[in-house]
Amino acid sequence: MAFYAFYFALYAQIAIGITFMPLWLKAQGLSEAAIGTCFAAAALIAVVVNPLIGAFADRTRQNKAILIGLIICATFTTLALTAINGAFWVAMVFLLYRALIAPHIPLAESILIANLTASRLDFGQVRAWGSASVIATTLLCGFLIGAFDTQAILYLLVATLLAQIVTSTGLPARARESHPPITTTAILLALRNRGFLLLLGSAAISQACHGVFYAYSTFRWLEAGHSTSLIGIFWSIGVGVEIIAFVFGKRIATFLSPGKIILVACIAGTLRWGVFGLSAEFAPTLAVQILQGATLGLAQVGVAHYMRQNIAPEFLSSATGVYWAAAGLITALAILASAWLYPINSSYVFYFTALLCAFATAMAALMGDSEHPGPKAATVPLSQPPHR
Repeated sequence: MAFYAFYFALYAQIAIGITFMPLWLKAQGLSEAAIGTCFAAAALIAVVVNPLIGAFADRTRQNKAILIGLIICATFTTLALTAINGAFWVAMVFLLYRALIAPHIPLAESILIANLTASRLDFGQVRAWGSASVIATTLLCGFLIGAFDTQAILYLLVATLLAQIVTSTGLPARARESHPPITTTAILLALRNRGFLLLLGSAAISQACHGVFYAYSTFRWLEAGHSTSLIGIFWSIGVGVEIIAFVFGKRIATFLSPGKIILVACIAGTLRWGVFGLSAEFAPTLAVQILQGATLGLAQVGVAHYMRQNIAPEFLSSATGVYWAAAGLITALAILASAWLYPINSSYVFYFTALLCAFATAMAALMGDSEHPGPKAATVPLSQPPHR
């Protein structure tokens, strides 16, 4: 139950950050463009932080201790946000907070994937608890904002971080394997792995489009006249479908390879963002949110199965760190472009992400012949291409 409890607390924090944190920043005096720039800068910071923390975790085998330390630091930083005034200082401390939370998901996933067999767990089942937390937290946060004000966002955020500290203590400590630790050279050599490059060119781009969605969807919905409570329901619908995808992810993976799962996700992303660009009214929004089961749920299932089949356990922290860093870099560039597009017309932001997903679809279509077909792929290091 330790993984389930931790993922519930982890994704409660993420839910607040992606759905309502932009509203809190706006209440502190930041414009939509400035908020977009902050999110882009945070993504760029993650590009640097995630590989460094991932490599450090692989060298020391102290994933759990590093994760707990980062959560504690993030908690104090969030408390600092409650006492700071002025848009500039708010932005600076917010970026520090984002730097501290950036490695949470890569570290948590590396611990989970490394322990799936030993703990008899299914990635999708555990991740579904995170998605269930997103629904509950989004609804709760939307209610609290309506009943009080945007300051409730930070207090709820602190509560979720405290819950992470408590639940993370139950996670298994990573065993010290006999394999040599990963080096910077090994990480750089990973770029020669065609399959891993295609993973970055497909799934990472698809997930980056969600970063743009998180930054601007709330504003687009408000622009269409929807209330914050209804926006919370929109988010909950998307995550509800996402949960279904996670629950059935293992079964889907028995029929489709990781590359094909990611291909379906990218095709769905092209359709989803295109529709949202056309209209943010109630009916199109329902269709858009239903597609989240594929664009996010299936994409993450595909990535997890790719990592498990093609990356050796001693390289998982670095592999997940590089993957999320790539997604962060693409997210940063996409949000910066969107910050220029949004003032012209909010629809252009999502037409742009639809084009990105169309490119990702082409990359995913090439993944099939780069995947190792059997379970022995888990022994292949990140720094070497899979043997055929």
